[in-house]
Amino acid sequence: MPIHGQDSDLQKRYDHISDLRNQGYELVHSAHGGHGDLAKAETLLQEAIAQADQFLSSQAATEDLWAQADSRRSESLIFLAEAYALKGDKNAALNALETMQSSGLYLFHEKILEQSAGLKSLHDEPRFKALMDRYKHMESRWNASALNGQTENLDEAHRIAGLSLFWSEARYNFAHFDNVPDLDWNQAYLDYLPRVIAAKTTHDYYDVMMQFASLLHDGHTHVVPPRAIVNEFWATPAISTSLVEEKVIVTALRSPATRASGLHVGDEIVSIDGQDVRTYALTKVNPYVDSSSPQDRIATMYGRRLLAGDHRQPVTLGIVDAAGHSHSVTLSREGDPHADALSPVVWRMLDGDIAYLAVNEFGDDAGVKAFEQHLPEILHAKGLIIDVRRNGGGSTQNGAAILSYLDKKPIPLSAAVSMDYVPVFRAWQGPYVLWKPVGPAQPYSVERKQHYEGPVAVLIGPYTFSAAEDFVVSFDSMKRGTLLGEATGGSTGQPLTIDLPGGGKGWICSKNDTYPDGRVFVGKGISPAMIIKPTVEDVRNNRDPVIDGATELLRKRDAMTASR
Repeated sequence: MPIHGQDSDLQKRYDHISDLRNQGYELVHSAHGGHGDLAKAETLLQEAIAQADQFLSSQAATEDLWAQADSRRSESLIFLAEAYALKGDKNAALNALETMQSSGLYLFHEKILEQSAGLKSLHDEPRFKALMDRYKHMESRWNASALNGQTENLDEAHRIAGLSLFWSEARYNFAHFDNVPDLDWNQAYLDYLPRVIAAKTTHDYYDVMMQFASLLHDGHTHVVPPRAIVNEFWATPAISTSLVEEKVIVTALRSPATRASGLHVGDEIVSIDGQDVRTYALTKVNPYVDSSSPQDRIATMYGRRLLAGDHRQPVTLGIVDAAGHSHSVTLSREGDPHADALSPVVWRMLDGDIAYLAVNEFGDDAGVKAFEQHLPEILHAKGLIIDVRRNGGGSTQNGAAILSYLDKKPIPLSAAVSMDYVPVFRAWQGPYVLWKPVGPAQPYSVERKQHYEGPVAVLIGPYTFSAAEDFVVSFDSMKRGTLLGEATGGSTGQPLTIDLPGGGKGWICSKNDTYPDGRVFVGKGISPAMIIKPTVEDVRNNRDPVIDGATELLRKRDAMTASR
């Protein structure tokens, strides 16, 4: 991608620092085999550090480029210390490491220093031990091992400590307090203290903690129970349900057992364990839902969490079938090894020469590989549908890689900020909120030999989430095609993960993402240009009106293009 003006100069300066660092690294690490030139490595690395210091003092550098340059500086100091140590100059090596620590500590550096073969001669040096102690002290401070060490029979002190830790971490790091303006987080902490004190078992404690986290109404912020008891909360029968035309409908039977249970796709669930289904959802499910948007809350309450519960307790559904007949079905929540797995990708050619690719996760590059595998067919298709309605996220990079085949121009990425807290600012001026840009400095750019130039439709819905929403933001910003379906879940970001007493985890969203132009979608979702929702009859007749609508739209657009 071409870069112009001052940005180009900054990029060149950063690239020069990286080149110096890389050359120094190669010389130092080849020295282990006796082939390196340590004197040359020292010169290159010292120059890299000097150039980085100048770059970091520049007010013009973007936050992302500044952070990258800071990392190159730290790495150069580590490699310089290795060069000195390999020459036997322990004092100079320790000086370099102390210089690195003086500007900041990053815990991941501890393992780098411990595992570096070039620094082994320093391990018994008091100054090196003091440096490593600083990392251990920092780890103890931030990872709070003293608070979460107990794993069974949680005592009152540890229960309170866990609540306090999650409350405190969210207070300083949660990125979306603006989305819960009516929540008094400090009062909520006081309200929940008696509840965690009263929770005598680990199960009861995590029941309370999950409800506490859900008060923040954020899909990337929640409490996860310990692995040993997770199936006491989230075990579900192998069926799928959804709220369709204000009715709770069975939309899929995902195992031989459920297909033989007497249930049918399209059946309406009217009760759960003898309780009206709406009342059940509001009282048994809603208190634990951590959704960011109304549509995600509805999808979660009446979909993926509706039947979740203790694996040891079956669930009884009151059913009204398509003919209006009532009956009940009891389903096991125990894990079924024969349950259908969601395929990461689904590919097929539709009538009218329309290519269809469902990418159901971005956790790996399966979607990218499938797109590349079928690229010859896509290039000759009269239209392309990319379906991310069931995509819960993963890596934004994988989505951008697919989009790079749809346009020769670089792919715009979402912007992001995180809170920047400086204690002395609060001491000087009182409470404040300061946002620091942390998003990518440049759009995603990779050269492709071939690009698909035909009409494109992307299918979205409330289960489109996280990195899949980043994909939708980029596609929408490209103006490359049409969004169809329902609004997305409205939640993406970077969770900060903390350990909790008993072995569970706390997730706190620490990043606020927007469109590149600043438009907000977290807490709201991304609305499609064409809203299409399935009806009960669609479900019962195995019709997908969203795919049908996209196919019809693409055929029309292809016909319009051909007639020009």
